[in-house]
Amino acid sequence: MPFWYIYLNILVPQNTKTKLIIKNILYMASRKPKAKPVTRQSVRHQSHNHPLRVFKAKEDDETVCSGCELDLIGQAFKCTKSECDYLLHKSCFDLPGETNHKSHQDHPLTLLYSPPDGQSAYTCDACDQYGSGFTYHCSNCKYNLHVGCAFLPEAIEREDHEHPLTLLYCTPCKGREDTTFVCSACEETISEDLWGYYCIGCDYGTHVHSCAAYEDQESSEEEEAEEEGEASSPASRIKSLMKAHTTRKHADTEGLFPQ
Repeated sequence: MPFWYIYLNILVPQNTKTKLIIKNILYMASRKPKAKPVTRQSVRHQSHNHPLRVFKAKEDDETVCSGCELDLIGQAFKCTKSECDYLLHKSCFDLPGETNHKSHQDHPLTLLYSPPDGQSAYTCDACDQYGSGFTYHCSNCKYNLHVGCAFLPEAIEREDHEHPLTLLYCTPCKGREDTTFVCSACEETISEDLWGYYCIGCDYGTHVHSCAAYEDQESSEEEEAEEEGEASSPASRIKSLMKAHTTRKHADTEGLFPQ
């Protein structure tokens, strides 16, 4: 019992007023200070009207980045508004506003946070698939790249091929009459202006996404990336692009995207 409580009860006359004062003192002394509300640091991004907070996405969440439209795993940002599902990879949050890309050397490409010219979707000049999120865009040439395509690795490996495959910004058959380029993995024709991965020594090439990375390689690289807390590995980015593009293709058949 606190010494001041004994003092108040013994030495101070115990009339009604005094008892009320003692009661109030004891009440105030017993009160715990109110916990300060936890404030999460928020940041702003030009692509979104609301503030964003740090968020670590897990594979089980099955969330998609609003920028690159790929699966969201690892460090990310999430809208602070509970009713808003806007999410960004940290890597998409940090994308440069302009880039000089080897596939389009005449002009720099500008980062747009929505499809150009007020459209609901655009077609990527790398993979010929739709996009409705961020894009690197050349207004002079009407050239567009998915941000995921813009940063694809320049070389990859497949376990079923002995040499690395190099990223090409058109097929080796471009400009040759009566010649077509066939994907060595799926045996489908690839349009001459589209990107692909290619081994010149073996004349072996694949689609840039759907056939590029071997499944076992994808799994191992994804595990390493998750352990290191990275947003995604090159192979997992390709796998995620493939999944996103398959979803868009299905949506296109239902008339959700412009022709």
